[in-house]
Amino acid sequence: MQQQKVQQETIQHIAVVRLSALGDVCHAVAVVQAMMRRYPNAKVTWITAPLEAKLVRMVEGVEVIEYDKKTGFTGMFALRAALKHITFDVLLHLQWSSRSSVLMRMVKAKRRIGFSLSRSREKQHWFVTERAPEPRGVHVLDSFLSIASVLGVTEVRFPCLLNLPEPSFGVPRPYVVVNPCGSKIEKNWTLEGNRAVVMRLLEKGYTPVLTGGPSELERHFSQQIEKEIQGVVNLVGKTSVEAMCRLIQDAHLVVSPDTGPAHIATLVGTPVLGLYALSNPERTGPYQDLQHVVSVYKRLAEKEYGKPINDLPWATTVHDPKAMQAIAIEDVLSMLETLI
Repeated sequence: MQQQKVQQETIQHIAVVRLSALGDVCHAVAVVQAMMRRYPNAKVTWITAPLEAKLVRMVEGVEVIEYDKKTGFTGMFALRAALKHITFDVLLHLQWSSRSSVLMRMVKAKRRIGFSLSRSREKQHWFVTERAPEPRGVHVLDSFLSIASVLGVTEVRFPCLLNLPEPSFGVPRPYVVVNPCGSKIEKNWTLEGNRAVVMRLLEKGYTPVLTGGPSELERHFSQQIEKEIQGVVNLVGKTSVEAMCRLIQDAHLVVSPDTGPAHIATLVGTPVLGLYALSNPERTGPYQDLQHVVSVYKRLAEKEYGKPINDLPWATTVHDPKAMQAIAIEDVLSMLETLI
């Protein structure tokens, strides 16, 4: 008990480095809030990317510093100048990229904690002073939690606490958010499949709400889904990160491939029906709803690599650009029935 008290007193200022992507920042939010409960008097400074900063700013008590990767070394040196008078007691390095490792070295810290050797990628372990123990699970969030465990943080709680805006869209309730597009076109499920989900929701008395980013691909895809279907609310390209979080919090369910809204849903406590083919849902799936994932990853990965899934490296992905087409509509509708 005395050792715990001493540690709490000596850790007064904590730095967190996690730049992107939005889904992984959601995982990091859960871990950082757990750390803030463990060290209630410590100040937390989070270095992140501009888009993700919109999410992090909704976490009360966190100072946010933006770094845009487009600024390259110029931005890194500007960050170093801005923080030159601060020496953090501890820095949590929650990203694998070599860019973030170089950025992290621009910040003065007494301790720099990174991933375990088995989870270290792009030589992250060269840049830290301490390595985390092996994670208890295979999920990305478990890897983040293993870093925080060095400071005595071992559990996370959901939903997380966010300062969300008031509802702004007036969507008829009950509604289900359908986010059809991922960050890459290969992550998108089929047009026919998404239409089938929308039709089933309407049959069951739910308002289908389409969400997504402002890209031309996403706008066109969503327009094709709602074509000739009455009762669909299309908000693709019309929501900020903050508004998206509130929209998802008030939803009955989120249907999504491996992309930001699926993990926002976990953050705010909304159930998720995840669609997976390219990455292992045990590693990147919705943390609280892994039992509700419809996945063809195992079958496709074992076919591509010719090995049992347990013999494949942790971050193995499927490269077939048509992998998501292997997800059967009837399997998704069956899971949908159990959730609504």
